[in-house]
Amino acid sequence: MKKIFTLIFACVATMTVMAQSDGSTVSNSWGLKGSGTQGDPYIISTAADFTAMAKNCNADHKGTGEYFKMTNDIDFGGSADNPVQLPAIGKDGNAQITKIAYGFDGTFDGYGHTISGIYHTESSNNAAGKYNALFGCIDKNGVVKNIVFDENNHITGYNYVGSIASLNMGTIQDCTNNADITATNFAAGGICGFMVNGCGTIKDCHNYGNVKAMTYASGVCGGSQSGNSVTTYNYLIESSLNSGKISTTNGLGSAGIAGSYSGAIKYCTNNGNVDDTKGTSKSKQYTAGIVSCATNAVDIEGCTNRGSISGVKNVGGIVGNVMRGDEAATVIKNCRNQGSVSGQDLYVAGIAANSARAEGLVSVESCTNNGEVTSTGTTEFIGNLRGNTTIALGKGNIIGAGLKALPLDPSTETGISNTNVNSGNTANGVFLRNGQIVIVKNNKKYTVSGIEIAE
Repeated sequence: MKKIFTLIFACVATMTVMAQSDGSTVSNSWGLKGSGTQGDPYIISTAADFTAMAKNCNADHKGTGEYFKMTNDIDFGGSADNPVQLPAIGKDGNAQITKIAYGFDGTFDGYGHTISGIYHTESSNNAAGKYNALFGCIDKNGVVKNIVFDENNHITGYNYVGSIASLNMGTIQDCTNNADITATNFAAGGICGFMVNGCGTIKDCHNYGNVKAMTYASGVCGGSQSGNSVTTYNYLIESSLNSGKISTTNGLGSAGIAGSYSGAIKYCTNNGNVDDTKGTSKSKQYTAGIVSCATNAVDIEGCTNRGSISGVKNVGGIVGNVMRGDEAATVIKNCRNQGSVSGQDLYVAGIAANSARAEGLVSVESCTNNGEVTSTGTTEFIGNLRGNTTIALGKGNIIGAGLKALPLDPSTETGISNTNVNSGNTANGVFLRNGQIVIVKNNKKYTVSGIEIAE
């Protein structure tokens, strides 16, 4: 009998191990099927699984080294008439923005599956209204990737509001948001509300939803923590895109990619319109195609704006303003503005509108402006490349043929020989630029060599 019992026990143990390997058992630590290894990740197949993750994520149990996998599209079942709140995994560790206790620290792969049916309405200045997104916080080792947030969602929170993450210290990659995102107070982003503690990466993400906040609304990330509490900046937003409309209710800080931001932004594109012109308040400022207000460490390279940018003060096709920060030298390089830029006051430009740093510390290099730049206010601080003389003009900048010459544009004597500016709105003719023959006809530019056509 003892041998039979031992044999039965061994069989049960073997079956349990086999069951764990095929994901059919429930983990005691997360309440999920699977064992959490890369080969046998925890399975996320229902809205209840997200709730279980949020419930079980804490400072001593945040998923470090563990793997999670979505296996199908998930509908939370909410609607505008029947709201469903966000699970906000890792939210409980966000008591203070300057000292984050913890966040989700594992690897979560959505495998391209879609999330829908979240209509989040908690937006008061309390615990329920703050740090709301699918993940309340992603920790330094955390990776969240391949999630599609459907247009059948709508998120409204108080501050640091996003679709994928409220706060990010880890990596968000290959995620897409189609939902409208709103912060009734500070910092809304189509993908992430804010990046904190000096680290955080967003790569290959796309936003198609409209984003609105009282202050600082952006297509990808509302901004990043800076100042004395952060000594080094490893923030990076790379190869990401915004196509949603961006706006703020008090007119401070709208941008296609990032708001109040310290760090690097590389090879990003904004296709959405950025508009802060509601009302008549002259305090409205920091409106841009890529970064509304850059501070401290700033590295902006290879970015393109195609959206229409309209604001009041500090309005730029790429950057609205570079703040004093650490007074480090900054070069905005290889960027292109294709959209119209319009302002109503000081500092309006196709590339960089203003710099609060010492003269010459911020420069524009190898950038192109092809968008019309206008201002209904003073015409002294306006240019196709810069909106203030504190910004230096380096080599290789191009002002599109046919654009009107503006007060802060360089002359041919400045050494920017590849700049062609015309006093009228059209310029038909043949020009030599960067060693190529360019024919301009009816406001369209045709580059002969290389068979490249640029409008």
